[in-house]
This record gives sequence, C-alpha cells and structure tokens, in this order.
Amino acid sequence: MKITKITPYIIGDVRNFLFVEVETDEGITGIGEAGITWKEKSEAGYVEQLAYSLVGEDPMRIEHLWQLMLRVGFFPANRIGAAAISAIDIALWDIKGKALGVPVYELLGGRVRDKVVAYPHVVGDTPEELAADAKQKFEEGCGLQGSIYRMMVIFLIREKLLEMVTIPLQLYVKLSVMT
Repeated sequence: MKITKITPYIIGDVRNFLFVEVETDEGITGIGEAGITWKEKSEAGYVEQLAYSLVGEDPMRIEHLWQLMLRVGFFPANRIGAAAISAIDIALWDIKGKALGVPVYELLGGRVRDKVVAYPHVVGDTPEELAADAKQKFEEGCGLQGSIYRMMVIFLIREKLLEMVTIPLQLYVKLSVMT
C-alpha cells in the first residue's frame, strides 16, 4: 500500500478546524485533525509541504513517517509543524486500523473506558441563544462546554434545562490575573 494524496481541509463556521485526509492506492483513506486554533492556514501549508515527502511511502510505517516528517526540514518542527504532523499521524493510524480491520484504540493498547464524555461548543450571541443551543445539544445527548465569557450563562442554562447537569468548561485561554 502506498500514500497517493494528502489533502488539508479547513472547515468551520463559528470556529475553524483543520482536518487532513490521507489517501492510498488501495482506496483506504484516513482522517486526522490538527489542534492549534486560528492557525489553520499555516497548518494547511505545512501539511501541503509534508505531502511532497510522503506521497509514495507506505502508510503502515507510522513511526518511520513520523520521524521523516519531523526531520524533513533544516529546522525541527515547531508548534505549527507539530500540529500538522499530528493530523497526518492520526490519519495514518486511521488507515492502519482500517487495513487491519480493528479500531485504532486496539492498536494503541486497547479500550480504556466504557464511556467517554463528548461535548460540542455552545454557540450564540446572547445568553438566551446560548441557553437554547445548550438545551438542544443536551437533548441530543451531548455534554456542555463553555469558555470564560460564557460562564455568565451557566445559571441560565441550568434554569432552561430544569435539572442539574454537569457542565465542563474549557478554561485555558482568555485568562488574566485579577489585580
């Protein structure tokens, strides 16, 4: 099996995401995601440059390809490069799992949990819109996520849901020390 094409896709509405599709000559494709926000065009460019070194290679040699991607340039990969490499790496594991007929988690040591909490972003321009979106997503079976500026609507969200729910918050950006 050989890699035939690597394509980055910038997808988003409220927030952009970078997905990478790796295609093979056997028709097996893999999908991966890069993880740095607001730098998707840079990541996509890095993916496109890495593709020159990867097309024609065996996608099952994941560690070899990872080392190749890391060292292909004069300077080692930085944050943007690492995110691009990560997206391709995930896609390669996806291909390997499909080729072997097993879920990727089996290749990585087996299932760890019986249940994983997944959550979408809650979007809206007003507390009412945020609450309505949160209620809809909760009813669809999702957990809830918010960021620092959305914390003010948590009580409104709980009121709209009419029950106590667990609301995980991502609090790793937009923080400042209060003086």
